[in-house]
Amino acid sequence: MRYISFILSGILLFSQTVFADEKRVLMLISSYGTEANPELSYDLEELAQSYLVLHDNGVQLDIASPKGGAVLVKNNKDSLAYIQRFKTLAAAKLAQTLATGDIDVTQYNGVFIVGGAGAMLDLPTHKETQALLTSAAINDQVIAAVCHGPAAIANIKLPDGSYFVADKQVNGFTNSEEHAFSGEHLSQFPFLLQDRLIQNGARFVHNAPMLPYVAVDGNLITAQNPGSVAKAAEAMVLALGLPVNKRQLFSDESTMELLSKARQNGPIVIDLALQRRDHNIDINYLALYGFYAYRLADEADKARELAIMHAISKHFSHPEYDAQLILQSLEQGQLERASAVYAQFVERYPEHNYVSELKAKLTE
Repeated sequence: MRYISFILSGILLFSQTVFADEKRVLMLISSYGTEANPELSYDLEELAQSYLVLHDNGVQLDIASPKGGAVLVKNNKDSLAYIQRFKTLAAAKLAQTLATGDIDVTQYNGVFIVGGAGAMLDLPTHKETQALLTSAAINDQVIAAVCHGPAAIANIKLPDGSYFVADKQVNGFTNSEEHAFSGEHLSQFPFLLQDRLIQNGARFVHNAPMLPYVAVDGNLITAQNPGSVAKAAEAMVLALGLPVNKRQLFSDESTMELLSKARQNGPIVIDLALQRRDHNIDINYLALYGFYAYRLADEADKARELAIMHAISKHFSHPEYDAQLILQSLEQGQLERASAVYAQFVERYPEHNYVSELKAKLTE
């Protein structure tokens, strides 16, 4: 009996230790979006990726929003396996999010703020949400904010009157990315995120547009864009004092990492990656980057981005993409390359309206 009692006592002690070490994170999303304006919602892919990374590393999760209750749940990415897995795990929580005004944030080890256009519209202005985040900041809890998510903490002040972000390295969706991808929403935003963070004293750090970047300053973790989200979640796992489990990268994440390598090591890494049958690269994300990167690049980077665009064109073709490739090659004085792409364009899209327009440009 003494032996059994000893075993039971050991089990009880072990269970109490595990419970004491359990980490809890509050995931904060916008509740602004509706069926009438779904584009002004939280970003479902950002939520799903960060939720799964934290969940798979043993973190207990709740989902909160300013209004609480059911939030809009998009279904346009249901073909993605990880979205389906996330919905299986979190559907009930999305149907009944916690209202920020009802939460004692000190019961959590950290807060993870998800981006999306909606994060610009309700998270920075909702009184109870701001109070919750102010409490988390004052108590030096781990705070992670991704993409537009840093808007929620941009205006928070500490008891001494200073801004929470002042003198901290902070990242977020850049002005260049806003003008490229949020143009139709900018008039509704109360501020540009990069400008407001700098205005309130943050040391804004970032990567080139669309490429991933995660900034860590103490217990504050911020990430630039959707391609940075999963890494930001892993940074939170580390900040919580937990080991990070090995995982397969999400395809958009793999794609943006490949593009980062291509900018450092040359476009050949794209060909090397795509010749593998088991690659985890999303060709559409590659093309999206190629389509925008040259136009968003500084003059010093335009030649490098054009070389990457040419590499992507070996694996992707669309009349808009190819037309831009021709025009940008001409802009860089690469007449021979532009002519070669034009010849392929005529072969692929002989009836397209751009055929005559592009020919005129080539003969100017």
